[in-house]
Parts: sequence; structure tokens; C-alpha cells
Amino acid sequence: MHVDAGAEAVRNDPVGFARIQWDTWSPPGWFSDDEFDAIATAFRNPDWAAITLNADRSRFLPGEPRDPRYNGLRERIAETDRLSTPTLMVQGGSDYCDYPEHSEGLADRFTGGYRREVLDGVGHFPHREATDAVVELAHRHLSTHHQA
Repeated sequence: MHVDAGAEAVRNDPVGFARIQWDTWSPPGWFSDDEFDAIATAFRNPDWAAITLNADRSRFLPGEPRDPRYNGLRERIAETDRLSTPTLMVQGGSDYCDYPEHSEGLADRFTGGYRREVLDGVGHFPHREATDAVVELAHRHLSTHHQA
């Protein structure tokens, strides 16, 4: 997505691009063709490619157009060194896009509590691949940190 030819390929075949992600960012067998086909309607939305490309390219490519309405928020985020919000990070142990070792050792960036859970055999989409485990982790996290 970071080169013009790749961005054009995403625009020309968003469903094919999404299928490559699903096929390569997680271990095989986590979804059926019928499930993918049902969800692929979202990838066919006219704005899906533009939103996907902007979300990725604006983070990594200097000079990529950004919505100026969010400049203030981007500045606040850039100035943030530590987060005080209790944080749960769920990482797929078999994520072939955002490798698990890249999310190690981040606890010192969180002052309000931080818990990292690595789900073995799960890839890039833990909320889809291991829904019950993610729901349980989120429930436990929210129950622990809920303030009345």
C-alpha cells in the first residue's frame, strides 16, 4: 500500500486485496469461503479502499494527505509519552503482519496498568479468530477496571 502501484491494486480489486490479507496474516483455516464472501460486501463499499489506504499510508508516508479536522488530535497524540488508561493489548501469537515480538516490552508506556495477552495459534484478527477468548479477556479487563 505504500507504493502507488500497490495502492492502485487495492483500488482496482479491494476484495482480492482483503483476501490476500486474510490468507497471509493469520494461520490457515480460520475462516471459510462462505464467511469471507459474506463479509466481502463491506470491501466492495465505494469508500473502503480510500479509507483503508488513508489509514495505512497517512501513518507511514510523509506528506500523505490527512483530514485537517483531526490535526489537534494528532498533535495531542504525538505529544503523549505515556497512557494512564488501564490497557489490555490482545496479540495473536501467529500474527504474520504485526509480529508478536513487536508488542513486547511496552508496559512502561502505560501508567494506569497494562496487560498483554498473546493468543497462541491466533493471527492478525483475534476478534474474529478467537472471539470467545477476546470477549472473556475484555470482560475481565472491564470488570477489573470499571469505576462506578
